[in-house]
Amino acid sequence: VKVAGETAYDCSGESLYEIYKDLWLTQGDRNKMTEQGLGSENLRKLISGDDSGVKVGDVGKVADGLLHSVYGSKLRKPIDKIIADHGLYVPFYMNNNPMYILTLPGSDEIMTAQGGEAKGNYKLDNLELEYETIESDTLAGEVSRMYSTGRSLSYKHVTLMRTSNWDKDLTIVNENINIPRKSMSAIVLLFTNRVRTNSEEYIYPNIDKVNLTIEGVPNAVFSQGLPKSRFFEEAKRFFCPMCEKSMADEFMSISRFFSNGFALVVDLRSTQDDTTGGGRKIVNTQSGVLMEINKRATTADVQCNIFVVSDALLNFASRDLSSIQY
Repeated sequence: VKVAGETAYDCSGESLYEIYKDLWLTQGDRNKMTEQGLGSENLRKLISGDDSGVKVGDVGKVADGLLHSVYGSKLRKPIDKIIADHGLYVPFYMNNNPMYILTLPGSDEIMTAQGGEAKGNYKLDNLELEYETIESDTLAGEVSRMYSTGRSLSYKHVTLMRTSNWDKDLTIVNENINIPRKSMSAIVLLFTNRVRTNSEEYIYPNIDKVNLTIEGVPNAVFSQGLPKSRFFEEAKRFFCPMCEKSMADEFMSISRFFSNGFALVVDLRSTQDDTTGGGRKIVNTQSGVLMEINKRATTADVQCNIFVVSDALLNFASRDLSSIQY
């Protein structure tokens, strides 16, 4: 996302991170996201034209067939990051508008060949743009005045800092996160197979404990380190604060988390309510955040993707971008 030529958001691992976030939605919410590609494996096969997708059999497959008859291969991608969280927006009154630049993954990243066939390419057809309008000049003027007098839009800035390969025999891994941030909310490590066949599979690489040193101060967050018995709670606290309350249809469970929905989350926020500016300020880029990860060997190498999540502000004055902070 660029505003006035300045980069406000740029995450090369966007799909990897956003798909993981969707694992923390309730089952009810996931059921409403068919147009965005969420569905059973069989339904995804039908959407992508995989010959092994079926529309008859048990109740689930019949339901998949019905949904496919309605939506076909059409998918919807919301393009509303930052703006969607702050009410109405009137682009025609602005001097600088967000520019959304989408980079599509290569076919080898998202396609699985059938029966030993070579992976082909894919293309997008019949692109359609859907947007909402403000018909009232009075309302549009009120929105415009908010940006004229000065307004800040808060959002989460996510960066894929590094992707590395963890050898299956490693038992101690040191990862250094050395980028400056005014308010670092969390460090999220997502682990996948080197060759992915399931976009919703995130591996638990037998991590037992994590020791954290922040700008030279050991045990700055966890006095005794972060043990594996706290991994689920830390991830839940960050990705699903509403899970603290009783939800009968939650999709993520402890067993699913450690089976194929794992994330190593170091929550650096001072409070759970996600207040902007409540993260940890990182100034010293030489020492930064050092993670000492103790683990057991795995049966195969795994790919480690390190994301840094920070608070960010997009500041406007006189309908112009004045600054971007993160």
